[in-house]
Amino acid sequence: MLISNFLTDTMKSAGLFRIQDCAFEGNTIKAHVGICKTHWILGCHFPGKPIVPGALLVELLEELCSVALKRRLSVATIKNARFKRPLDALVDSVRVEVNISKQEDNLTAEANFFLTDTKEEAATAAAEAGSKADNKAASITAVLRYNGHDLCFIVPFYNNSKTVAGVIKSIQDFGYQVIAVNDGSTDGSCKEAREAFPYQLVSYDKNKGKGYAIRQGFKRAAECGFKYALVFDADGQHTLSGAESLIEKWKNFSEKDRYRSIVIGSRNRRGADSGGVFANNFSNFWLKVQTLRALQDTQSGMRLYPLNRIMKICFLGNRYEFETEVLVRMAWRGISLVEVPVDVIYPKDRVSHFRKRADFARISVMNTFLTIGALFYGYPRMLFERLFRK
Repeated sequence: MLISNFLTDTMKSAGLFRIQDCAFEGNTIKAHVGICKTHWILGCHFPGKPIVPGALLVELLEELCSVALKRRLSVATIKNARFKRPLDALVDSVRVEVNISKQEDNLTAEANFFLTDTKEEAATAAAEAGSKADNKAASITAVLRYNGHDLCFIVPFYNNSKTVAGVIKSIQDFGYQVIAVNDGSTDGSCKEAREAFPYQLVSYDKNKGKGYAIRQGFKRAAECGFKYALVFDADGQHTLSGAESLIEKWKNFSEKDRYRSIVIGSRNRRGADSGGVFANNFSNFWLKVQTLRALQDTQSGMRLYPLNRIMKICFLGNRYEFETEVLVRMAWRGISLVEVPVDVIYPKDRVSHFRKRADFARISVMNTFLTIGALFYGYPRMLFERLFRK
């Protein structure tokens, strides 16, 4: 698997390294990394003969593993570090090879940093050194851990070029992996999302609706090994403080309860206009009829889902009606619907794709289907879950 187009600054050290190419096959990462020769830190370490600090090689190891495994990782401990030769910052690039092994919930990474690429260059370097030294500059063995408790963010977007890059970047800075889903954008949103460099970007040409986009995000998240996903809108209305409230509530659950709960961000301002408020209240009423549960904000797009349970169901709705369908059908299966108060922002330039007539009609049709389904399937299934699957 070749990870290309990573010709940008990705290091925490503000652009010292640039990943030029990165291949991950089996359990081995092979990469070439360029060094920014004009970086300010090289003027300090050491003036006249710039040497890359060893601590920054640890950051490089962390970033390479995160890129290759498509999940945000952080170094927990350094088991071994040997610096055999100075890593001269004036070289064009450094070759890095990393062998990865998994132990329970952690990874052990053994990284070797080379100054030269070929045996001939290694022989020349050894001759110049007057010894049998090889071309290895440093080796580091570290234990890395996953960030986010097997949780990622899913950001579906459609023609949100003004906001999507900033939303993705803010989540990455928050410390979580982002899976962005381009739902057939035509305004350059996909380019903006790529410039934010999420490790995962799902994209297709034709707009198919928010519900479809969210499910594509679920699919990619499950493929990457995540167990939970927090859906976060790309239009700028959701806040990281709101997401943090959901995550803190979720963290306090037992593992069993996490697996059996959907956490919903109940907005302090429900709907940017009267149409949105009416649609939300309409959905709230029918969800109570269909599930015998009362919620304040069934149309909130900020939700934290258990992927293993979600992936077992074939949903019908592809647009906004999916957000109603998923709550009802998961409630029928014994999933708890937990609300957490969150703040939202409605910027003046916010782009909303909710079509009052068309989407309200789709939601109405879905509610008709779900109400009939509740009579013949939902109520009996909820009774069964309550009696036999506590």
